[in-house]
Amino acid sequence: MTKNKQKGNTKFQFLFGGEFYNYYQYKVQTEQASMNGSSQNGNWNQCMQSMDETEIEQLTQQQEVLREQIKQSEQNLNAQHTVLLQQQQAQVENLVTKCEMAELQREAEASELPLDELYAILQPIIDSCTKDSISNGKSWILQHSSTKLQTLCIAHCLLYKVMHNSSTFPQKLHVIYLVNDVLHHCARKNATELKDALASVVVPMFCNASIGATDEQKNKLDKLLRLWESKANYLATETVEQMRQPVASYQQFKTDQVSKFASEVAPLAQQTKATYDGYQAQHQAFVCHAMAQILELQQQVQNIEAQIQSQPPPPITSNIPKSSPVMNTNIIPLDALQANLQQTMAQQSTNENGSQVQHLGMNPPNPDLVPSESPNFLPPMNPSVPPPLMSQNNLDVPQFSQPPPGFFPPPGLFPDFSKPPPGFAPPPEPVHEDLLPSVPYYDLPAGLMVPLIKLEDTSFKPLDPKDIRLPPPQPPTERLLAAVDAFYSPPTHERPRDR
Repeated sequence: MTKNKQKGNTKFQFLFGGEFYNYYQYKVQTEQASMNGSSQNGNWNQCMQSMDETEIEQLTQQQEVLREQIKQSEQNLNAQHTVLLQQQQAQVENLVTKCEMAELQREAEASELPLDELYAILQPIIDSCTKDSISNGKSWILQHSSTKLQTLCIAHCLLYKVMHNSSTFPQKLHVIYLVNDVLHHCARKNATELKDALASVVVPMFCNASIGATDEQKNKLDKLLRLWESKANYLATETVEQMRQPVASYQQFKTDQVSKFASEVAPLAQQTKATYDGYQAQHQAFVCHAMAQILELQQQVQNIEAQIQSQPPPPITSNIPKSSPVMNTNIIPLDALQANLQQTMAQQSTNENGSQVQHLGMNPPNPDLVPSESPNFLPPMNPSVPPPLMSQNNLDVPQFSQPPPGFFPPPGLFPDFSKPPPGFAPPPEPVHEDLLPSVPYYDLPAGLMVPLIKLEDTSFKPLDPKDIRLPPPQPPTERLLAAVDAFYSPPTHERPRDR
């Protein structure tokens, strides 16, 4: 509060590191020591206890950080496992697609079925799905389905076009319409082998088209499903029920396909497992290392707590009163000093010449006071007079320019508080205010140009406005103050305004 109030005051510069700052700090510390007394031991114990508590808090924070790192490591491991499974799923789907295509090629070669002609017949149906294209496709399928192997190859080719050709919903729906026409023909002509082959692929076709379809698109599929349900000779009841649960049925189909090509999929699963095992081993190693650090930190916390409990309580000591004097055996007691002083003054009082008493600076004797007849009578002491030099052999006038012997402590015991501490720099010189004008030169009085004109200048020379300086500030004179007061004072009879 004092610093805020006296900020900028030159008399209080010692508060801000100026002159006598060290002496000020010394006095503050001395005053604090005299007030606190012997409470430093208790403060030291409290400081040590506070340091121990801070260290315990830091160790606890380190343990929490390690536990959080373990938790993050577990989350990272789970995330890595999820990513690995997703990558494995994509790799398995690509591998199954390749295996299905290879199997289709083998079936076509074994059944001597021209796949290129079948693809050419199916492409117009996929694109536009006109009656002519549907009719042409149905005729080609009926002509090339004389054997069971050919019917299976045709059914697998239709399934491949729906599932693995990045087809849109209309394109998938067109292939399903073709299957519906072929099933209708099989029901009329009693073509059992072709109907069974189509029934084995119609469920994944229908489910694949249904997943992700809009409500309008699902209405078209439901209409077709109701038609198949009404025609008992088209599809079996179990087949229709599977199509009513597209998600579960399609997932079961994919599982069956993976099991079908298990030998080809197994290396992918092993590779994924090996990668995950490596990540898991790293996680376990980190967890073991972190747990070891946590146990070590916990042991340190227990040791510090035991150390705090084992510390003895601070000793009970009485505080030194603030007014108690500092005891030193080298300083003469006050009683002995007063006795010697009175003895010396008694000897001087017996001297015939009384002028020495006044030379000592004492007041003249009071005529009302009657001197005592006792030889041990002592005149009253003047407190404004410094004590005389104590000497038993010399009765001359003491030297007042020196302190009495033993009155001050030995050199170096206590600092001399009557003077500033040694080593201080001389007081700073007073800083003059800036005499540079703060306004343009043309706004200044013309008299400021006079000091810039030299005596030897006889011709015109332009002056540099930068050389113009203001006169140093001076306190107003009594004459100026009187003139100002007279100017602002109201007019009187003796001093009218117009005179």
